Amino acid sequence: MTSSSERSRLDALWYGPAGRWRALGATLLPLSLAYAAGLRLHRRLVRVQRLARPVISVGNLTLGGSGKTPLVVEIAARLERLGARVAVVSRGYGRESRGPRLARLPGGPPPPAREVGDEPALIARRLDAAAVAVGEDRAAAARLAVAAFEPDVLVCDDAFQHWGLARDLDLLCVHAQRGLGNRRLFPAGPLREPVAAARRADLIVFTHAGEGDEAACLCARHGLPSEIPATVCRLEPGGLVAGDGLVPQALPAGSRVAGACAIAHPAGFFASLSRAGLELVQRSSLPDHEPMRPGWLAERARRAQRRGARALVVTEKDLVRIQPGGSLCLPLLALRLEAVWQGDGAQRLDALLNRVLGR
Repeated sequence: MTSSSERSRLDALWYGPAGRWRALGATLLPLSLAYAAGLRLHRRLVRVQRLARPVISVGNLTLGGSGKTPLVVEIAARLERLGARVAVVSRGYGRESRGPRLARLPGGPPPPAREVGDEPALIARRLDAAAVAVGEDRAAAARLAVAAFEPDVLVCDDAFQHWGLARDLDLLCVHAQRGLGNRRLFPAGPLREPVAAARRADLIVFTHAGEGDEAACLCARHGLPSEIPATVCRLEPGGLVAGDGLVPQALPAGSRVAGACAIAHPAGFFASLSRAGLELVQRSSLPDHEPMRPGWLAERARRAQRRGARALVVTEKDLVRIQPGGSLCLPLLALRLEAVWQGDGAQRLDALLNRVLGR
């Protein structure tokens, strides 16, 4: 886990002006070359497994957040509306357990984030009718879900680089504002693999886009292959929720709130609070996936209350990760993000999903 200062330096190197960080980037290039060699070797050695169910992958090319989890929830929900039984498979980053395991079957209790990871815990709460399985070996986790639930289709979270599992549909998620940064491989840049890997995608989905952004222009801006179909999906505020069951809550428009998060790109979350019609009086952030300790939350709530805040608002991913204990002087709420497709994006996606389902 990187510290806040390390995260800021990497962010500046990967996404900031090139000149200021050119020397640091040059020192990291040999490590990027070694990383590339490791990728090629791993790709040659991996054994691809094909399951008896169609598999949809949602992933990205860069390290850090690009809106994959809301997109996974959206894809699974659309498949359910098409009448399919859905199982979601995730690595379960940050969990205390190891190996493949079922996080939840429909009707079961919400799984603790510490046991399955924050993203699977959130997905399980958002998708009542879906099964959720976790495992470093995505194929093993998928087989577990098939045996326990017999789904019609599997949706794999963050699996664009998981070459051991054959896919029937690859969706590539790209942050419309941040793009691919300096387009270098880790650690000199944010890329998990070269930009040319985008050609594996069946559809590029730009998230965090502005209302006027168009897919073709975004592909050109970020140097992505123009021949790959692309669409735009904005992640818009969909209300506030609270508690282990993510129960809908309400605050009057213009209410003063404090924002806190432990995600890859905090600025996007804080901007979403403003778009939700809330007045942000305090911002606090931690590195991605880091737990929010009761004492840390209590201190932020006390400061925010002195500034007239009516609530402390976190992301849904943070909310499912927060451990019980202690008390806050303000209500603890989470901002829900919903997918909003531009143009004919929803229709194009449904056509691809129907194709995967054999319809």
